Amino acid sequence: MKVTALTLLILQINSLIDSGKYNDITISEVHEAIESQGLLRFIKKRCGSDIDLSIHLESTAYGNFEKFYEERINQIYGGYAGDEGRKWGVKNLGLCLVLAWTNEIIQWGEGLELSNRG
Repeated sequence: MKVTALTLLILQINSLIDSGKYNDITISEVHEAIESQGLLRFIKKRCGSDIDLSIHLESTAYGNFEKFYEERINQIYGGYAGDEGRKWGVKNLGLCLVLAWTNEIIQWGEGLELSNRG
C-alpha cells in the first residue's frame, strides 16, 4: 500500500476537523464504526460532500485500500481502545482519534511503500 493513500486521508480528515462542523462525532461513534469494519463509510455518510473518499472507497488506484485500512485500524482499536487519552492525547473528538490512528498506521510502516518521485 502506498503511504500516499494514507496521507491523502489525513489531509481530508484534517480539513474536516478544521471546519469545526463535525466536532459532534464522538470517540464512541468512531469505536462503533471500527467494530463494524466500516469507519471510512461512516465518515463518508456523516460528512457527505465535505470529504472525497472516492479514491479510497471506489477506486483500485491503491489496491483494496478500504480492506487494508479497516484491518489496520481494527488492530489499533483492539490494542488501545480506551487508552486514547494517555497514548495519543485524544479525549474529546472522534475525528482527532481517526487522525491519530491513521498516523499510527504510517508509523507502523507494515505493508507500506513510499511513492517513487524523481
